[in-house]
Order: sequence, then structure tokens, then C-alpha cells
Amino acid sequence: MSNITIDPDVKPGEYVIKSLFAEFAVQAEKKIEVVMAEPLEKLLSRSLQRGEDLQFDQLISSMSSVAEHCLPSLLRTLFDWYKRQNGTEDESYEYRPRSSTKSKGDEQQRERDYLLERRDLAVDFIFCLVLVEVLKQIPVHPVPDPIVQEVLNLAFKHFKHKEGYSGTNTGNVHIIADLYAEVIGVLAQSKFQAVRKKFVTELKELRQKEQSPHVVQSIISLIMGMKFFRVKMYPVEEFEASFQFMQECAQYFLEVKDKDIKHALAGLFVEILIPVAAAVKNEVNVPCLKNFVEMLYQNTFELSSRKKHSLALYPLITCLLCVSQKTFFLQNWHIFLQNCLSHLKMPSNNSIRKQIETLQNKDPKMSRVALESLYRLLWVYVIRIKCESNTVTQSYISSIQSLTDYYHYFQAGEV
Repeated sequence: MSNITIDPDVKPGEYVIKSLFAEFAVQAEKKIEVVMAEPLEKLLSRSLQRGEDLQFDQLISSMSSVAEHCLPSLLRTLFDWYKRQNGTEDESYEYRPRSSTKSKGDEQQRERDYLLERRDLAVDFIFCLVLVEVLKQIPVHPVPDPIVQEVLNLAFKHFKHKEGYSGTNTGNVHIIADLYAEVIGVLAQSKFQAVRKKFVTELKELRQKEQSPHVVQSIISLIMGMKFFRVKMYPVEEFEASFQFMQECAQYFLEVKDKDIKHALAGLFVEILIPVAAAVKNEVNVPCLKNFVEMLYQNTFELSSRKKHSLALYPLITCLLCVSQKTFFLQNWHIFLQNCLSHLKMPSNNSIRKQIETLQNKDPKMSRVALESLYRLLWVYVIRIKCESNTVTQSYISSIQSLTDYYHYFQAGEV
């Protein structure tokens, strides 16, 4: 502990939390001083990420433990600290890139702005690390709705696209947005309806605006803010609520024409569905999941045949198959399987040299995506579906193995 004086006559619980928070404030200031002394080009994550300072990680873990008994007061104190660090005492605070408001001709002023901006971002980084840990205690210590809304408002402000901003701290701005997305992911585990309502409201407002490059990027940034959302597998009411939300997003996916927004939504679905695919069992029979798969599959499969969509949509088709019912899987997977194999396949009558040249000419990113799809589909086919007849199963596995072995040998330089 640093040399901090706390009134020893306060109640024991109050003494503990005050001591911990005072220590946090001291250690946070030290860490901010360190990153301020570093080159502007160095990303904040290299100095502040989890695992870099075990003592600080332990301090945050301790704050999470005591939050079980005093979460609302801890959150209020944490927000007070955050506002003071940003020099604001009202609720209008939000991150604004300092450098974009200054004259581009004043090099020294811009450097000072970048430095102040770096401090703002370091404060956000530390603030998010604590929020992620303490908000995990909401199930055992509920918090008033105004505090939940304050967290939501602050996080979603960081998902807003900064039009025209490009500076030394661009990478750090994206890192902070990802951290706030992680905060939303934790909050959604206990306050899903509040998170859902906020996201839907923000998306509706953006969709009502005249489409422009800025609006498109704003929608994509908003979508990426939900990438840490995870479906609760139980109770079934929570599972159903999650997929009702997913169906709303799926409807937007089918309606939207912009390629980049469609790809961003596909990426979001994949992030959410991969953990579901790893754990799903009887849940494939729940109507909301079944409807979600059927709602998206055919349209996504048809779009994936176009080169501009295939890289983004192959993982989504794979995930949809992996969370589908057995009948649906067996009816559709072999068709998609052949599409995946086509990105690895070489004409068998060619010489080894010609086969290598053919493989070299294939898109390496697409080949890796196809290979990952094959692995996921094969796992579901063998483990969850329990295969088919011996002859059919052997035929599928043999065709996959011969191609994937060849691909791996090529990647390793052995062919």
C-alpha cells in the first residue's frame, strides 16, 4: 500500500473500500505518468493491458471482490474519479479528439494536443479495466437503473465514428472502443434488455439519417460495439430473448444494401454464434434459434457465391450450419462442403508442379477461411450429428482429409 491515510474510526467495510480505492487512484496516476512519458506512437495496450502489472491486476481483482457488498457506491466513486480526470463534473462529458479542433499549422500545439489526448485515452483504458471486473457483481448486488444508463451512455458515445479524425492516437481510439465493447458484453449478461434497447435506439436513429460514408461508418462502429455480447444458454427465457434480438439484427442484415454494413453484421453474428456452436445441444430445437438459422441461411448461401462476399460470409454460413438442427445440417452441409473444398482442390491429372502453381494462385485468405469452415463442420458432423452410414461418412472424411493434408504440407513448405 502507498502512504495513504484513512480515518481508522470508520466502519471496517468502509475502511477497506476507501483504502482500496485510494490505492487505485495512486497507482492509476503512476501508470498514467508512465504512458505519458512514452513515445506517442506506442499503443497504450502495451503498457496498460492485463498481465503487464500483476500488482495492479490484483488491486482491480480486490475491487471486484468488495464490489459484491457495495457495487453502487463503488461505481459512483469510480465515475467521480473518471470525471475529475477528464476535468468535467457534469454528465455531458464525452471523448472528443482534441487535435481535430486545433490549427493544423501549429505543430507544437498539435503535439501538446496529442499528448493530452493520450492521457484522456489512458484514463479511459484504466476505467474500462475496472468496469469490466466490478460489473460482474451485478447479479449478486443489483445497481439502480440510472447508474446502468450512465455506463451505457458513456460506452455508446465511444462507439460513435469520429468523422475526419486521423492522428497519432488513432490506434488507441480503436483500442478504447474495443474495451468499452467488452464493458457492454459484461453488462449485457445481467442487463441485457437495457443494452438491447440502447443498441436498437442508436441504430434506428442512424438508419433514419440520409446515407453517407460517415453514417455507414457510424453504423459499423455501433455494430462492432456489440461484439462481446454472448448468448446465455440458460435459463431458456434468456436464450430466447438473445435470439429474438439476433432475429432483429438478421432482419436488418437481409434489408441492408451496403456491402460493408452487411459484412460487419456477418462478423458480429460469427462472434456471437461460435461460443453457441461449441455448447449447443437440445437448444437447436428451440424455435427462435431454428427460425434465425432458416431466416438467414438461404440468402447468405446465395450471396457467398459472389467473390466480394465470400470471405465475409463463409464463416457465417458455417456457424449457421453448426447451430442448426440435424435434419437441416444433413440437407445442406454437403453442398457447402463442396464449395469449401473448391478453394483447396487441384485437378488430379496435373503434375505436382502444376498443382502447386494452382494452389499458389488461389486466394490464401479464402483458402484459410475454407479450411477453418471444414474443420468446424467436420467437428459438428462427427461429434454432434454422430455421422451417417459408414460408407457416406468415410466418403466425406476421405475427400476432406486428402485436400487438407495437401494444403498443410504446402503451407509448411514440404511440397
